[in-house]
Amino acid sequence: MKDASRSAGEFRPATLCVHGSETGPGSPLTPPIVRSAIFRMDDAAYAARAAGHVDRSRCYTRETNPTLEAVEARLASLEGAERSLVFSSGQAALHALLMATLERGERVVAFRQIYGGTVDLAKLLLPRLGVDFERIDANDLAALERLCDERLRLVLCESLSNPLTLVADLPRVAALLARRAPRALLAVDATLASPVGQRPLALGAHLVYHSATKYLGGHSDLIGGVVSGSEERLRPVWLWRTKAGGCMDPDPAYLLDRGVRTLALRLAAQSQSALALARRLTEHRSVRRVHHCGLESHPHHELARELLRHTGGLFSFVVRGGDDEALRVIRRLHLFAEAASLGGVESLASRPRDLSQVGLSAEERALAGLEDGLIRLSVGIEDPADLEADLLQALG
Repeated sequence: MKDASRSAGEFRPATLCVHGSETGPGSPLTPPIVRSAIFRMDDAAYAARAAGHVDRSRCYTRETNPTLEAVEARLASLEGAERSLVFSSGQAALHALLMATLERGERVVAFRQIYGGTVDLAKLLLPRLGVDFERIDANDLAALERLCDERLRLVLCESLSNPLTLVADLPRVAALLARRAPRALLAVDATLASPVGQRPLALGAHLVYHSATKYLGGHSDLIGGVVSGSEERLRPVWLWRTKAGGCMDPDPAYLLDRGVRTLALRLAAQSQSALALARRLTEHRSVRRVHHCGLESHPHHELARELLRHTGGLFSFVVRGGDDEALRVIRRLHLFAEAASLGGVESLASRPRDLSQVGLSAEERALAGLEDGLIRLSVGIEDPADLEADLLQALG
């Protein structure tokens, strides 16, 4: 940014998306792709490594790389964080976060309404670490308080949940942990809200992570993950990224940096279109229920108004006729592709039970509120009138 007298915190999110990583005169306006695996060394580089500053000394791309550093600076600025780290996938980011944080005998608590891949990884990894894994309903502070003891180390939740768009009450959860379990960390999956929709660190979270594949990248052409937080908390996460090899490659890092520049525009348009479609579907005779936190009927509508700048482009609805009819509706759509993932410029439709929540048992799906006949939509940037017409013909 030309006006160096202003700190990043003084700029609004849309500005930070574009101007979050410049380093001063002579730096390229668009950060280049640096594909080199290794870098020339000198006495200063050796001294930095000897002093323990390996992560700041360019030697090997698995440790750091100029292209990664550029997008990490942009993301840290956007999150209001001291530091961000990019990974080869969202799951790699979560894996490093868990490994860097947990020790044998500790406990992890997760909201029941959380990404199925997070649950799958926790079930696979935590028993091997000797870490207990408990699940509670979103914002059930009484249940969380009962689990607050010296063993509680980590609480996992989504700022905006997939696919029911439940809103985590981050200030109250953070306050409870500070009061009853001060060594516990609150880690927030902010994939659906994105940093433009919410900054969890400003609301009391200690760590925030994303699947960068989704809204941050925005074009369904990269796989990546991000963890953001303080320098102190990110140091062990960086160590796990380096030693386990989960760093992002320079090419997707370049695509991610490019995608973030248009995040504010995309998310605003997608949020507006999604809410308009959700309102229209509430009127349709073939639809039993619509889950969108922007609707006044949603149980977390007031939380959404209080804590989110945008409600995002994802929501879900339940059709009459159950899962079979849901699949028939999806396959009658023309503009909504039947595909996994979310947050891209194109609109997508799927049954959560087939994709994001496929690892859950029927009982777990019921506990999480995932009814038969549930369809998840990820709204892109197409003309909203065309998307509405496509939905109506598929339902009709």
